[in-house]
Amino acid sequence: MRTVKHWAALFCLLVAAAAWANEPNEANEPVVHTEVKRDQTKAPKHGSLEFLRDNRVFLRGQLDRLSLLTTLTDQGHAQLIDDRMLRLQELARAIAAARDTVDAEAAVTARRELLDSVTRLGELENQLVLMETLLTDQKTRLTVLENDFLGHQETALVILVRGLPEQGTPAGLVLTEDNRTLEVPLSAAALASLRQGGVAQIYHRFVEPRDHLFTLGFAGPGWADVPPVEVPVTADRDRITFVELDLSRLAPDPVDLGLMARVWVR
Repeated sequence: MRTVKHWAALFCLLVAAAAWANEPNEANEPVVHTEVKRDQTKAPKHGSLEFLRDNRVFLRGQLDRLSLLTTLTDQGHAQLIDDRMLRLQELARAIAAARDTVDAEAAVTARRELLDSVTRLGELENQLVLMETLLTDQKTRLTVLENDFLGHQETALVILVRGLPEQGTPAGLVLTEDNRTLEVPLSAAALASLRQGGVAQIYHRFVEPRDHLFTLGFAGPGWADVPPVEVPVTADRDRITFVELDLSRLAPDPVDLGLMARVWVR
């Protein structure tokens, strides 16, 4: 490096050269003036970045050889744990174990109830299958009976009785055709069945396929003086004729007894 003395010597030489150049020349040659000035060029703004960019390969190689090792050393000391905290921890563990036991028992109970439900559903399904089988068998038997009954039937007449009046129930019925009279007493069982909506059969016989005229009379207190009612019926050949007499509106009124009849053929 150049020292201050070197810079001073260089400055003196430049001054002497300038003075010699300013002296008058006898040959009348042109005089040249020399002036030393500092260059005003601007220094680069980021010279360090240019240096790093130019030497990045070298710097990377050097950084790869470096490794950072940080060691932290601290000092501690042992502390005694309160026995109460240990007991609390034991209690907490016991509570957690009890909760797990309860959850396990609840899960077992739920599975048992599910299995019981599935078992009951299976039993119910078996009962439904049995009922369906019984109904099918019963339908088959009824079909056989119906075919046998309809295939070998003859002209017949069936008279049925339904319902009872609210007051003044007759003790019996008297059915007359031509010179034949049929007395049908109404027992306590028959009266109870009629009150509950049942049907009682009072006449079932083979008859001639023609028009029939029956008279229906009543027996019992308050009904002996009531005149009989005519019930005309036409019996078709090889058919069963049903006559249903509804007594629900019956009353011992000589003008209108309130007797209703319904006829169908099978």
